[in-house]
Amino acid sequence: MGQKIYHLEVEEYPVEEYWVAVHSPVEAHQIAFYINQHSSILLKRSQKDLENLRKQGPFQLFEWEDLYTDTKCLLLSNKTIQEKSSPLSKNDTLFELPERNEVSLFTEFKQADFFIKSSDNTLLTTLQNKLRKWPLISMCYRISLEKISSQSNQILE
Repeated sequence: MGQKIYHLEVEEYPVEEYWVAVHSPVEAHQIAFYINQHSSILLKRSQKDLENLRKQGPFQLFEWEDLYTDTKCLLLSNKTIQEKSSPLSKNDTLFELPERNEVSLFTEFKQADFFIKSSDNTLLTTLQNKLRKWPLISMCYRISLEKISSQSNQILE
């Protein structure tokens, strides 16, 4: 006797993503600590850092996920310092100093230090209002998804 095979159709809906750019001289872990203290989310450092398309990096990544509501929130750094050792023929100094180059994850927003990405608009609005009250944040503003031209950098999972 043959078995019946049932096929289920699963429709996936695109998940809306909302972005906030943050300008601040502090480190990423300090911003994550401030968000953890002043909101209901608890950002944790990801085990894997990010790299850009040219394999430059690492860019720090902090993440939080609520499994019940399927809400995600990411804090990622936009800047990192890349060091290269200079060749000995060009080095006419007393000390051997590496060349330092600042690299951005999103080249369209080189001035932004950090980005916060979330799938919940109200959560992101709350975080944005809390960060604006902190004196160590100089600017905090929304970014539309269309302004980020390097779409492949957005795939963070």
